[in-house]
Amino acid sequence: MTAAQRFLPLLSGVRSAGDRRWTARCPAHDDRSPSLSIRQADDRVLLRCWAGCTAAKVVAAVGLTLADLYDDARQHSRPTPAADLRRLATQGIERRRQTELQRSAEGLRLRDALSRAITDAVQAGAVTEAEAWDALEEAYAGYSELEYKFERLLRKQDTLALWRESRESRRTA
Repeated sequence: MTAAQRFLPLLSGVRSAGDRRWTARCPAHDDRSPSLSIRQADDRVLLRCWAGCTAAKVVAAVGLTLADLYDDARQHSRPTPAADLRRLATQGIERRRQTELQRSAEGLRLRDALSRAITDAVQAGAVTEAEAWDALEEAYAGYSELEYKFERLLRKQDTLALWRESRESRRTA
């Protein structure tokens, strides 16, 4: 088994870029599009992260060492349990981010739909303007916090901090 055959399954977003060449999302940083170039050369795998991560950081992020980039099976080691836990935790946090992002988007859409419905009701004469203002106040309570959370999740900012905040708010509620 070549080093590439051992290394590539540990990455996400792997795509062929030609003969013995691939691109993937770099595991050493928050990578939205593939910035890691991989090439099988003779007896080793060559790595280049276009965002600037070193090869040592890239292999450490998947629980390997630089020695694992060589085809010599005697130098191959398996991913460490700590690296496996780190990878699983990262995947779990990303799943949570995606779920919260979806919930936040749905909450914002619901509040915007309520606003349109209230505006239509006022224009149709079904409710008074005073009743509409009360309904809008209720519909938009907490909107700015939800919008701020949505923006942070969308930009992958402070995902872990948002998770901790949600756990803390559940404890105090």
